[in-house]
Amino acid sequence: PDLMRFISRVVGAAVAPTPINDQSSLSILHYDRPLDHIGWHHDHNFYRGRHFTALLTIFNEGGGKGGLSHAVLTARLDGEAVAIPTEPNSLVLFEGALVRHKVTPLQAGERRVLLSMTCCTDPRARLWQGVARRIKDTAYYGVRALWT
Repeated sequence: PDLMRFISRVVGAAVAPTPINDQSSLSILHYDRPLDHIGWHHDHNFYRGRHFTALLTIFNEGGGKGGLSHAVLTARLDGEAVAIPTEPNSLVLFEGALVRHKVTPLQAGERRVLLSMTCCTDPRARLWQGVARRIKDTAYYGVRALWT
């Protein structure tokens, strides 16, 4: 509840966690192999309200600047690729459906661990949004996602 109140103040609208049966509601992102990365993408919004992604960096260590890994969160802002700092214990909050973003490749011997959380202003979904979310979950997590 404290985190949702904080995010609500930052974004200027009341938010709630996305439903727990959404496989992306709460995820551990663990980068530990050379070249681990995520290419350019948007976080799809499967809800009626605005949809936000919060990334809490738990661990980020390697041979990059300041002892961090080379895996850098990069966002397209005003047409430019901008590196977003992700030091341990930092929180990055953004509207993933509106911000195109990626994570650059990790190098050998590095490790990066984040907690990814999603919240939205209206957690209700239209029928087509619910079906689209289930298709995405099944493609990403496998058929086990059908039973959640």
